[in-house]
Amino acid sequence: MDDISQSQRLFAARAATGLIQGLFLYLLYRAADAQVWPATNGLTFAPLLLAGIYAPPVLILSLGEMSWRKAALWAAIAALVLAVLGWCDNWQAWPTQWVFGAKPHLAPTIAPSFALFAFGGAGLFIAHALVIGGHQDGRFMARYPTHFDVAWKLAVQLALAALFVGAFWLLLWLGAGLFDLIKLDFFHKLIEHEWFAIPVITSASACALHLTDIRPVLVRGARTLLLALLSWLLPLIALIVAGFLVSLPFTGLAPLWGFGHASGLLLVASAALVVLINAAHQDGTAEPPKVLRWAGTLAAALPVPLVLIAGYALWLRVDQHGWTAPRVAVAACVIVALSYAVGYLRAAITRGPWLAQIQHWNFYVSLLILAVLFALFTPIASPQRIGVADQMARLASGRIAPAKFDFGYLRREGGRYGLHALNQLAAGGHDADFRAKAREAAKTEPLYARTVAATDIAARITVWPRGQKLPAGFAATDWSKVPVYERANCMNSDDTSGCEAVLVDLDGDGKPEVLLFSESEWGIHVFRDSGKGWVAAGQMRQPNKCPAFLDALRQGKFDLVAPQPDWKELRIGTTRLAISRPYAVDQTPPCPN
Repeated sequence: MDDISQSQRLFAARAATGLIQGLFLYLLYRAADAQVWPATNGLTFAPLLLAGIYAPPVLILSLGEMSWRKAALWAAIAALVLAVLGWCDNWQAWPTQWVFGAKPHLAPTIAPSFALFAFGGAGLFIAHALVIGGHQDGRFMARYPTHFDVAWKLAVQLALAALFVGAFWLLLWLGAGLFDLIKLDFFHKLIEHEWFAIPVITSASACALHLTDIRPVLVRGARTLLLALLSWLLPLIALIVAGFLVSLPFTGLAPLWGFGHASGLLLVASAALVVLINAAHQDGTAEPPKVLRWAGTLAAALPVPLVLIAGYALWLRVDQHGWTAPRVAVAACVIVALSYAVGYLRAAITRGPWLAQIQHWNFYVSLLILAVLFALFTPIASPQRIGVADQMARLASGRIAPAKFDFGYLRREGGRYGLHALNQLAAGGHDADFRAKAREAAKTEPLYARTVAATDIAARITVWPRGQKLPAGFAATDWSKVPVYERANCMNSDDTSGCEAVLVDLDGDGKPEVLLFSESEWGIHVFRDSGKGWVAAGQMRQPNKCPAFLDALRQGKFDLVAPQPDWKELRIGTTRLAISRPYAVDQTPPCPN
């Protein structure tokens, strides 16, 4: 009876934690939607959001392993570290962001970056596994079987909880569909309300984590099956990577440099080897079949050449173009991957139990990963800071000519450091044209949100058939007042490719509409003269990769059909295109016969 009561109290505590988390996140959502505090200050909102998403699951998972006091302490420490990372992430970001919607506008940057969401969660997973393992064994570095059991149990729990929440929502939508059949839409409207959806998601997640925790046999069985399946992929990946490395002396490294993302793919292959080696080795208490031992020994030696090639490829790019934020992140991945590679190679060539040395090595590299992540998301080793500083140093030393300097990089990926650098460049030290480009890049709104001058728009648009001109007033319209998604790319200052136009009277009012299109866009933008000025009327979706369609538009080889009273459709061969506002139709039409 005591066990039942304890389980009930544990379930109540976890469910209450999930519900409180949902209510907290809903309040943050409402603040962001209404643009009131704390959503008006990213230095406050980002830490609260990050801690509100990740700290409650830490508490829920810790309650079954620790006393309530220790679980609360560990969750508080995790929340504090996440809040610090969220504060640093927001402080380093570009101060404003473009908010899309019915009325696109600039707003302060308040949300953490996607990279922090993803890698912060991964780092928290590692830290939680280390903390729980150490707590179970009563020492800083737990026995490897304990760490292995805790980490894989946690991974399976999270996966099963995600599946549970997904199935839960599928059933809710199924129920809404059933009620819709009998013309009752209350259930459909209910599940679309944020005040319902957010707390329900967090509460369902908490309940799922509890159910997986009180059924350890089921979780262990799922883990055993998963590891067994993964371990038998080890010979395959070992043969593939070995074959790749054997082929390199015959093909050379030149094809890799032309790939564009060779370093990333090589690092992913190294990570796959590490994961599958651990799936075969498991907790080290049982000897796997000989074929897995042979494959594992081979696989443990393969990450070293892969990582060295990835590092060499990165060095070539840095030597040629300097450091950027993505290259700093790749360098961090190379450091971690090389650490794994060296330790696993040493384990493969050392006598004794099969790959026994990876056990302690996994623990040390886990600590290294946590240190690297903390450094990357703080000014200590901020990719933005390092990238901007290096680009500015290359400009000052003459390695980059002022005419070829990439102001857009400082704007896109430099964050606060990029803004400070642009302001410095705009203040002086170069000619007037250079300073003007720096001032333009330092403007708060993104490049794609800015329109070009009327003369530039007219120069960028080719009107078909040749000899026709755009209607009076079209180019001179202030297109910055039109939402970004309703404008053609050639109207924006970050696009120089141009677009084409045909003049067609689609609404039958005797005045032609302007249809703008290009090979790089999936939609045809339709603009009409409203009598008070030119406005966006809608879009048509054009066939993908169909030169014949564009040629027919240019040559006027189309018909107008009128299935609707307001707008006619374009017909080219068997393909018909209808106007849709504000977005183009979902289905891509076929290429005309």
